[in-house]
Amino acid sequence: MSTEKLSADQGLLYYLIKQVRPDLAEKISKSKTIETMIVGLGRQGTRHAQLMMEYGTNVTCGIAPGRGGTRVHETIPIYETAAEAVENHPNIAVASIWKHYSTAKDSTIEVIKAGIPIVVLISEFIPLRDVRDILVEARKHKTILFGGNTPGIIFPPESIKVGMLPDIFQAQQVDEIIGPKGVTILSRSGAILYHLSDALASEGISQNGVLGVGGDGAIGSRFIDLVTLVMNFEHTDLVVIAGEIGGMQEEILAQDMISHPEKYPKPLVAMISGANAPEGKTMGHAGAVIAPGQTYGTYNSKKEILEKAGVIVVNHQRDLIDVVKSKLNKLYFEIEDYYKKMKEKWNAKPPEPTWGTLVTNVMPNNLLIRGYPLQEVIANKGLLETAHLLVTGEFPNLEKIKDLEKIAKEAAKEEFSESLEISPNTDVSKIIGTCLLLDSSISEFMNRTTEESAIIAFSLGRALRYLATIFNNLDVLNQVSIDNISFADMIYLGLVGEEKQEKQKTRLLEAIITACVDHGVTPPSAQATLILASTRVSFEVALSAGIQAITDVHGGAGQKAAEFFLSVVDKANESSIDLEEATFRIMRDIIKTGKRIEGLGHRIHTRDPRRDVLWNLAEKAGYAKECVTVSKLVSDVFFRVRGMNLPINVDGVIGAIIADMNINPKLAKAVFVFGRIAGLGAHYYEEVTTQSPMRRLAFDKAVYKGPAIREIK
Repeated sequence: MSTEKLSADQGLLYYLIKQVRPDLAEKISKSKTIETMIVGLGRQGTRHAQLMMEYGTNVTCGIAPGRGGTRVHETIPIYETAAEAVENHPNIAVASIWKHYSTAKDSTIEVIKAGIPIVVLISEFIPLRDVRDILVEARKHKTILFGGNTPGIIFPPESIKVGMLPDIFQAQQVDEIIGPKGVTILSRSGAILYHLSDALASEGISQNGVLGVGGDGAIGSRFIDLVTLVMNFEHTDLVVIAGEIGGMQEEILAQDMISHPEKYPKPLVAMISGANAPEGKTMGHAGAVIAPGQTYGTYNSKKEILEKAGVIVVNHQRDLIDVVKSKLNKLYFEIEDYYKKMKEKWNAKPPEPTWGTLVTNVMPNNLLIRGYPLQEVIANKGLLETAHLLVTGEFPNLEKIKDLEKIAKEAAKEEFSESLEISPNTDVSKIIGTCLLLDSSISEFMNRTTEESAIIAFSLGRALRYLATIFNNLDVLNQVSIDNISFADMIYLGLVGEEKQEKQKTRLLEAIITACVDHGVTPPSAQATLILASTRVSFEVALSAGIQAITDVHGGAGQKAAEFFLSVVDKANESSIDLEEATFRIMRDIIKTGKRIEGLGHRIHTRDPRRDVLWNLAEKAGYAKECVTVSKLVSDVFFRVRGMNLPINVDGVIGAIIADMNINPKLAKAVFVFGRIAGLGAHYYEEVTTQSPMRRLAFDKAVYKGPAIREIK
């Protein structure tokens, strides 16, 4: 069967929205999407948010006081209030309420006042005085309110459900195309609603909308409010109401049909449950109870007046099927297709548990940073722009990049408040990790702002100061004015020490650093950061752990690769041989000793996506010299020596360029560590804002849920 769905602006839900908010309907007709909001993210709300999304519903955001600024299911932003949510997402059209009955009133009224036209109140047992206040507000704002005590609403053609309804509903399908026609079901009972829908579908009868009106004694929208509404939808061929004993909904509807038959132009069939219910005994729902001594609310009273209005009343779904088929005299899809679909659904193995990340999609020979190919980011964007992208999902505008530049530059100039002894012989990762822990300026900055990209920019500035100290360039860094220098120039000055550097050389070094920002959640540095973030340690502690996990095994190959390339060039000059032969001889001698050639091989990539863009930038800058030439030969030479294909990786490329730039080889590892601060910071904030504390992290189960591939504009 086709997996396509009906355009959002052609279905019944759009029609309902249009009756209340024509301005919002106009926006939906342009965007072709209906945005929904979920209020109450406890166990049930959180679980069903995921199920709704899997069905096809656009769950735009959630409301959970005290959790604003975080996300649920990695992709759904959470706000403190409905007003705040609508301010950020003005096109929200539907909200579902999953709150305890004691707090449902305030949450529902808040949503109604925010202007949401369709509200689905899942909560049950709401006190009548609270329902009264909710209904007053709903009438005032012309809100279509379903519930309380509703399983929700579902629109199979559009693949939109709001609530806890199962995926058993069937849309019209003609020649593999989903259509809007069918039966509309309105039910007070959730269980009966499921059974009716399945029974009709098993006979080839589709549903264009299945609406749980709610089972409590007092609810937002009655049959009389909804039946005429859905009958006016041109693609509804017949309406089924599933009623039950208690209350007067069915009697009121029938009386209106008798008085105003012109309002009911389409067939209506009613199935009433509770024919044998005793007086005074609640039958499942709070509203399903016959008041003792009263003649209304009974099965017989409902049946009698409905039949007087010309409605066929049945008491069993077999009878319902027969009546509906006789009224329609047509099928909406092939029955065999429905059974096949259901068989596949029930036989399907449950999906393996996964968790999501929006930061980086790591694929063989490709890396997407928030949807952008990393090679394109390297070629077109700077380090601070990339850091902002990593943590927010978008590149900064000009005003924001100026702010981040100022923050990073001021951080690089700020003196240490502690006495930090840095030995040049100590490992770069250990030094930076230790400095992050001891440097109180980061925590002080975090007391002034919670903006994540600003905190990462500040941390990059501090890390630059640590590196300038390691490479004995702190004095020259201290002498410059931040008003007359870019952060990229400060990076070059702090790492290399040249005051009058060439612009292309500065850009090349920044590109090398940007190439190192992230490689997903599985590298040891990311794992260490995420584990500590899961325990909710402070930002700088988790970042320190991630940085110190960058060793010669992970992230440290660039320095040794640079030393290898320089040794090849020296060998070629000393022995008066070409670079390829020198590479062969040195590689052969190294392999004989059982040592590895650093900068070769990758667990995922056979052609590292960062390779060519860095080579090209080195060529443009005039720093693609002997070592870069060797880096382009080394894989073929390795095949000559070992008979194995082992591609050069980003560490090898960086090592070659660093060597050709005549920079200290130790800088190759330093730039890897420096760049990775941006990615580790993004992973930290994603963990603390989207995942529960102390969760069990299965790193191999992470799934990229960020944007698909997109172009830099």
